[in-house]
Amino acid sequence: MLSLQKFLFDDKPTRRRLLEYKQTIISPSYRIGVYRNHSFELIEHTIGAFLDYAEMSVQFDYSDYDDSLSFANLNQTTDLLILWLDLSRYNNLQNINGFVIERIRYLESIYPNPILFVPFAGDCSYQSERVTCFSLDSIESTLGSRFYDERMEPFSGTKMSAAACLLVSEQLGLRYLPALLKPSLKAIIVDLDNTLYQGVLGEDGIDGIVLTEGHISLQQQLKSLATQGLFLCIASKNEERDVISLFDERKDFPLRKDDFTKICANWNSKAQSIEEIARYLNINPDSMLFIDDNMGELLAVAEAFPQIKLIHALDDAQITCRILSMYPGLLRLHSHREDKLRKGDVQANEIRRRLQGTSSPEEYLRSIGTKITFSLNNAQQAARISELANKTNQFIFCYRRYSLSEVMSLIQRDDAVVVTASLSDNLSDSGIIGVCVAFKQKGFVEIDECFVSCRALGRGLDEIIVLGMFSCAIKQFGVNRLKINFVAGERNHPARQFVQKNLHKFTESDQVFDYQVPQNVVEVEVLSN
Repeated sequence: MLSLQKFLFDDKPTRRRLLEYKQTIISPSYRIGVYRNHSFELIEHTIGAFLDYAEMSVQFDYSDYDDSLSFANLNQTTDLLILWLDLSRYNNLQNINGFVIERIRYLESIYPNPILFVPFAGDCSYQSERVTCFSLDSIESTLGSRFYDERMEPFSGTKMSAAACLLVSEQLGLRYLPALLKPSLKAIIVDLDNTLYQGVLGEDGIDGIVLTEGHISLQQQLKSLATQGLFLCIASKNEERDVISLFDERKDFPLRKDDFTKICANWNSKAQSIEEIARYLNINPDSMLFIDDNMGELLAVAEAFPQIKLIHALDDAQITCRILSMYPGLLRLHSHREDKLRKGDVQANEIRRRLQGTSSPEEYLRSIGTKITFSLNNAQQAARISELANKTNQFIFCYRRYSLSEVMSLIQRDDAVVVTASLSDNLSDSGIIGVCVAFKQKGFVEIDECFVSCRALGRGLDEIIVLGMFSCAIKQFGVNRLKINFVAGERNHPARQFVQKNLHKFTESDQVFDYQVPQNVVEVEVLSN
């Protein structure tokens, strides 16, 4: 991927070179429907290199041109639908926006998966939990009169210029398609010297390092990503006291010490520091992005963690900033309450770990005022449930990966129940950290899926959270027998261990389930809609 970074960002490839690029990523493969009234083929022809950088392969499924937006013969099995509209084709309508929005709302009612609306040559926007609007305004502003090419429309099938199509390919391949189809990255780990600034802290001193305009932009962008819920961490070969002093004394730095969730400043290898950060955050390296100016360090980290994402920080920090702005997995299309809670919750875990060793598990949980709230069929939580279903990899039973529409459908079904667990204590509010989905069968309840956020694991609450959700599910249907489904995957070892210890017999057949949440250990509240 580092060589592809150079091709895409350093070399600034021409349209011809992008057309000639042969895509190498075969999987994961996604099917994307394109419902359109003008040509999308120019986008597909130049998107391959961008999709490779995003580590995804796509098969596009085209509709006929349809100005009426009837959505006849719509393929509902695709993973995503792009609504690709030239709004200038509706200039004879008095209320273009009203017509288009009405048709999008109808599309939402018949298509179950995410929809990406891309309006061209007009001012129309529609956004919902399941519909994302990709505005082309910034591309039009960049290109000016070169945004349109009506002269070529009879041949290309679109008034969008080749230059505009190229920029749309980049945005779709690097930002929007990964954001809609793949799990988001959770953490960014940055080097310091010649990455966040120009110079070497240990040699040039705090006042000697240089903050260029490019480095200011880079730090501002990292700060913005941190406010959106990403963990921002440091892995640097420097003395920790020097690093702390640096952020205390350099008031011109946009980034402050408190913006970082974890600082690893020592003389260990970068791989060791990243391993420590991953352990601290309780996440896998494949959801982390590491930025460093030293190619040797990047290659060593890649050898230790083959799935980690990498950016080679360049001498020109403006280019590094652009790479970061386009990096797959960083675009946040929707924000949730839990995004704002994440950093404080992880830092509170450090205090929890220290307190756990000072008393019995029960006394520890009582002392910090632990509260678990179980909520049943709460439609207002649907977006968070879907997000957690698609982000969780370690503690998950069946990898169902529910879409938002699937969650809403489950909540409305009489034979299903969706139970969430929210967690808080005197140290922090963790928000929704667990979900189970259950179906009523003849004489028993079947657990279709269960997943718990990695932030809640290791706090002595796994049994109370999971078994408590199951207890709520069977009480909802007035039975006392339970069966669970479980699929062993590459990364759900924590869930597999939990099932083997607590639930193995329930995977083979339905059994009597009589779990009771321990009294006087945690405060429990059950909310039913």
